[in-house]
Amino acid sequence: MKYLKLFNDHAEYEVAKNGLILPNVSNCVNTQNEVHYNPYDPYAGHEYVEIGGLKWATMNIGASQPSDYGLYFQWGDTQGYTAEQVGSGEGQKYFGWEDYKYGNGTSSPGATGMTKYNSTDGLTTLEAVDDAAVANWGGSWRMPTTDEFQALGAAVNTAWTQVNNVYGMLCTDKEDSSKTLFFPAAGSCLNGSVRFVGNDGGYWSSSLDTDGGQDAYDLDFFSSYADWGSSGSRCCGFAVRPVVG
Repeated sequence: MKYLKLFNDHAEYEVAKNGLILPNVSNCVNTQNEVHYNPYDPYAGHEYVEIGGLKWATMNIGASQPSDYGLYFQWGDTQGYTAEQVGSGEGQKYFGWEDYKYGNGTSSPGATGMTKYNSTDGLTTLEAVDDAAVANWGGSWRMPTTDEFQALGAAVNTAWTQVNNVYGMLCTDKEDSSKTLFFPAAGSCLNGSVRFVGNDGGYWSSSLDTDGGQDAYDLDFFSSYADWGSSGSRCCGFAVRPVVG
């Protein structure tokens, strides 16, 4: 498991527009004060930064700016939830094995209890129907693979910093310092709780961890390191950062 060292200073940082591609307003149609993006626009109006040949969204699904945490998703589920919707009460999302979409309804299904992405079907990457980026953003957006997360880690310098008073990891392209991405430390969800907000960032990839089958690969970072090839239980709630390419 390879870790990349982060800087330990907590410098304030303003999101720069350099390197960002803004929505082309000529591709938009305004109807009754609602903006509808051209369905042929592969970016569906979302901003991105291209690093290492891959276009990375500047914010999470459910966010309105780069420093927003956005929504939390179980791996393979396209329904996202806000922090306020997480809990153990009626109508709340528990984020446990009991309510995992591809579990068997028990608290410990094990690898053999998965109804999809298991040793029988042989699927190791999320299909489009189970991809949160495809379902929520459309266009050509999708979730990154674990290989793409690791390629991003190799292409950027990282620093633990704040944007709009939100802690997270700032990634700066090694070849072009005007290109930056900010990953807010959104924490994670498990067993009715939102945990480690402001201290930890968990971001799903589309790749199954085939060693056991209960986990999927993710990006996981703290103030002092980043693990671009970590893995977590598929029932956990993590943020999603879409890509095109």
